[in-house]
Amino acid sequence: MSLTEKKIEPARAAFRLTPLVMAIALISPMSLQAADSQAKEGQFEQEAAQAHRFHRDYVLGTSLDVVVTGVAKQDAKLALNAIQAEISQLEQKLSIWRDDSEISALNKNKAGTVSPELFEVIAACEAWRDKTCGAFDARLGQLIGLWEKSQGIHDLDTDTHAQVLSLLKPDSVSMDESEQRIQMDSAVSFAPDAYAKGYIIDRAMLAARAKVPSVEGLLIDIGGDIRVWGSAPQKDGWHVGVQDAFNHHDLAVPSDVLKLNDQAVAFSGQGYRSLAGQSHLLDPKTGMPMQQIEQCVVVGTCVADADALATALAAMPPAEGMALIEALAGYEAKLTMSNGATHQSAGWNGLVQNTAAQPEMLTVASASSVKWPSGYQATIDLVIPKINVEKYRAPYVSVWVTDANKKLVRTLAVWGKHEQWINSNYVWWRRYGRQMEKLDAVAKPSRQPGQYKMVWDGKDDSGKAVPAGQYIVHIETSREHGDHSYQMMNLDVKAKASSQNLPAQTEIGSVKMNFQKIN
Repeated sequence: MSLTEKKIEPARAAFRLTPLVMAIALISPMSLQAADSQAKEGQFEQEAAQAHRFHRDYVLGTSLDVVVTGVAKQDAKLALNAIQAEISQLEQKLSIWRDDSEISALNKNKAGTVSPELFEVIAACEAWRDKTCGAFDARLGQLIGLWEKSQGIHDLDTDTHAQVLSLLKPDSVSMDESEQRIQMDSAVSFAPDAYAKGYIIDRAMLAARAKVPSVEGLLIDIGGDIRVWGSAPQKDGWHVGVQDAFNHHDLAVPSDVLKLNDQAVAFSGQGYRSLAGQSHLLDPKTGMPMQQIEQCVVVGTCVADADALATALAAMPPAEGMALIEALAGYEAKLTMSNGATHQSAGWNGLVQNTAAQPEMLTVASASSVKWPSGYQATIDLVIPKINVEKYRAPYVSVWVTDANKKLVRTLAVWGKHEQWINSNYVWWRRYGRQMEKLDAVAKPSRQPGQYKMVWDGKDDSGKAVPAGQYIVHIETSREHGDHSYQMMNLDVKAKASSQNLPAQTEIGSVKMNFQKIN
């Protein structure tokens, strides 16, 4: 039976997104009002109404962003803790990048009785393999490993991957639900990333809601895989930007802004990640990297199913892929081919806002009427040390200023222009860098070891004066074949001099910031 002839129900479990993500959460925060210190009840109500934002690095190999609305900050932190705990325990079971994970043991032993979570994920992947006629296939771990080991050899022996594919029979995997047991042939190695990460996100969403039932709204974003639920900071819905398929290398701002409610968004496409210098997306039928698809965006009710669909659509003829989406209730998609042709489902335009919203980090909003103190400026001195290693490369350095809500105010330095490595400063890149229209206007060549000085004069990136108040200076460094570091300094802008220091780290020496009047 063809895909156009049957109604397909999404696999039920919980859900994930694909490797290189081009999603940017654009959530405009509510204005922060000064609380009356004598009215504790009013202060609590105001605190509960605002959105609480959290950022954590080194989560599932990327970063975690969470927005919580409708509760006081202490309850928002409880929700965050529940999210992190759920991520941690599921990573131990589902991560193929950990040698000590449950799925790594299954891939090694080729059989075993597994946890309910791992069984559920593999069962869902097998279901999507069947429902997409093999366009989504989580059995390709061995083939992916061959491409990764090729170390840039683009013409991986076609006979090799053809042989691997020939060994993957329909009955290569058997599953016993009553015993929670999985058994597979030697050619099978599960790589369910295009489902498992979203499964973790959805489970984390449930964990947070169970821990803090009074939460009114949540956004969970792990490396660009996004799930939203409940009340957004702006009442008309959660705003998620979709970057233009051909402008992500130019750091273009989102071309479309989706307005979502209780939904998930998943992306698949060429991106920056590669296998042996080519697309990370492998065609399950040929075993070769897919070059015909530039970007696929799927919106649905859960991340894992949305991402499984985005991965499948990349391997399917466009007409067949759109037919699959139309057969699913609650799912919409837009497909952009490498030749520029686009295909979208009937309900896609209904998700797009009539007017494109501007990214929140490109504007500066403040209710403060206190002006920047006349004659004051912040001076940041930093040292790039000489590291005695082979093939030393000067580090990529990003220094920027945000307000207390982590909205971008001023970019002071981006040293490093090579697109292959500049996104290694992933805190700056994910939040701000990839949205800048002209990288050349911001990025400069990497600096060699030495001492450098930067000055912030109280102007934002558009040249407008900002008010006094609380700001954060962010310093991020990474080096090709080296380490990554990220540091912050709080800056209280008022008519009073201050000074602070940060200790040296692996890739950057000590940092000193002086805030003082210079005239």
